[in-house]
Amino acid sequence: GCTLYIKDTGDGGNPGLWNSTSSVLIASASSTLIAGTAGYGINATTTSAGSGGALTIPVHYRLGGDVSTSTVGGITVTNQTLASASADVTGREIVTRHKAAVSNTIISGNYDDSVTYECTVN
Repeated sequence: GCTLYIKDTGDGGNPGLWNSTSSVLIASASSTLIAGTAGYGINATTTSAGSGGALTIPVHYRLGGDVSTSTVGGITVTNQTLASASADVTGREIVTRHKAAVSNTIISGNYDDSVTYECTVN
């Protein structure tokens, strides 16, 4: 089996999309994104292709393949489980969607985030 982890750098201490020029952070959080309210997160699904054990996605990221949803799980600055399997896995995929919402009060500019994926064999 294996565990796939995700984490981000945000502003170096808090997760999210960071504008270093203006020192503004669009925070990462588990929520439903709506226009006019700043927010950032991910949702994920797994494919049925492949063989071996199934990949399990934690409920706060799992959305059953609904790509139109605006519900996201927050990313943290430390490793968080994105998917795991207790048996051997071959050829399976995790599809991760990074989503953001902004408001008209957010300062314009470039917002960046470095996201790290790490896979550990159990």
